[in-house]
Amino acid sequence: MKILTFILIIILSELAMSQYFDLEQKLYNDYEKFREKTLTHRRFNHSDILPLIEQLKNNKDFTVNKAGTSFEGRDLFLISIGQGEKKVFLWSQMHGDEPTATAAIFDIFNFLMDTSYSKIKKHILSKVKLYFLPMVNPDGAERFIRRNYFDIDINRDAVRLQSHESIILKNVFDSLKADFGFNLHDQDPRYSAGNSSKSAAISFLAPAFNYEKDVDPIRLKSILLIGSLTKMLNKFIPGHIAKYSDDFEPRAFGDNFQKWGTSTILVESGGWKDDPEKQFLRKMNFLLLVSAFNEIADGNYKNESPETYENIPFNGRYLFDLLLRNMNLNHNGTKIKIDLGINFVEYQSKENNKIFRRSVVQDLGDLSIFYGFEDIDFSGYDLETGKTFSDSMISIKGINYDVLYDFYSKGYTMLSTGDSIEGRFVDLPMNLSFGEFEDRENLPKLGQAADFVLKKDGIIKYVVINGHIQKVQKGREFKGNGLYYK
Repeated sequence: MKILTFILIIILSELAMSQYFDLEQKLYNDYEKFREKTLTHRRFNHSDILPLIEQLKNNKDFTVNKAGTSFEGRDLFLISIGQGEKKVFLWSQMHGDEPTATAAIFDIFNFLMDTSYSKIKKHILSKVKLYFLPMVNPDGAERFIRRNYFDIDINRDAVRLQSHESIILKNVFDSLKADFGFNLHDQDPRYSAGNSSKSAAISFLAPAFNYEKDVDPIRLKSILLIGSLTKMLNKFIPGHIAKYSDDFEPRAFGDNFQKWGTSTILVESGGWKDDPEKQFLRKMNFLLLVSAFNEIADGNYKNESPETYENIPFNGRYLFDLLLRNMNLNHNGTKIKIDLGINFVEYQSKENNKIFRRSVVQDLGDLSIFYGFEDIDFSGYDLETGKTFSDSMISIKGINYDVLYDFYSKGYTMLSTGDSIEGRFVDLPMNLSFGEFEDRENLPKLGQAADFVLKKDGIIKYVVINGHIQKVQKGREFKGNGLYYK
């Protein structure tokens, strides 16, 4: 009889677990139904979310209260839903250029307003009351910068409380005394999951509340819930989950909220290949947060082992945007083999708001222990600096793909022109200089843009223009943008 009972318990446990995973899989498949269609890229601002908040005011299930005003007069709103005794507080974008979770929060609002999934939503909202404070730093979001109007990092102002936004966040926290808190951020997309080629798509942290990194019952709940969420996410992004540095930061909100009695979970959205706008990671935020609400409602996270959290690898620094391996460099009779690690920096044009990228040679030499989002072995290729074509009569209006092919095939990576251009970027894959430009020394340099040609058997096979690899092939469309030198 005892054996039969034991077998029945195992079967029921497995059935419950399969239903649990079925929920996340179904949400994953149905996500487009809930995705907020007005938020399609990372550089949205306060005025873009105001109409969405206004819609919530007309929904009887939501309560929308003004929590305060930023220094420049932008309203912060506390949005709540649910009737449960367990309180969950979520805040996003205290760094203005970290918007992934803010977009996911509005996806969650759509999910909660939709008529589908009524059973699971009724279950969650009967056990949990959710509080959201989206876009804590709207002044920073307006400029797409990390810090606020005064260049203060809000997440280092939890104790001194000198920022308008810090005071609002602390006041909301004090008023709620929430059971759980979700501190929602973006991190450098080049973090890896430990020493691996896999990007840290999502990094978690149960923040320490002292330098000794002790674990009390409050922090333990964070640890157990993260463990459960990690197992769930590994179904969708296996190997791409990491742990943020757990060093105690006495000025940070997450560390202090943990110390002040709220089980706090840091979520950092990192990098995913071919997802520069982090729309896939936004989907992962949606998935993990809905799953967390369900876990908190059920209390199932309490059955997780702390070892699951402990075994999550820490963020590593092993990724470049582009890694080119094993190229030959010939210089003054010396031949060496080098790898190049290249990263890109985004800039938004003031003229038309278009996004351009500038490449930077981040490292060179033996990079065999590193990886790239784009990782190419150029064994047998010779790296040479490109040439400048000097003719001030050239106009960029006459440059098309056929013209580019002709220049590429002759080893030119820059054209001198008489055209004057606003800004620092060229909206085609060729570098331009206004007037004469002195050719660079035949060596790649740290901190410079990546511009060179790659030859095999003496024939130019590829050119690299501002870090964008162009295969020299007729009839081909070339990609990327160039730089403009005055």
